[in-house]
Amino acid sequence: MTPIATGTGTAGARIEVGGPPTAIGIAPDGKTAYVACLGTPRHPGTVVPISTATNKAGTPIEIPVSPLAMVIVAGTRGAA
Repeated sequence: MTPIATGTGTAGARIEVGGPPTAIGIAPDGKTAYVACLGTPRHPGTVVPISTATNKAGTPIEIPVSPLAMVIVAGTRGAA
């Protein structure tokens, strides 16, 4: 995966995320990007957290299927 600086349109250094990326979601606070990656018949799909401040990938989160899309929902405060 290649990050792009939105202010300049400049490509950054490649970030290894494992399988082919299919979708990306940004946390509401903007601090983490989550990249959905395809799996294989032998390996599950993953979601890889990436720090937007450092462009460093965290530990992949294994999921039982190959993800094709992603939605991030902000938490609620004061829900009854």
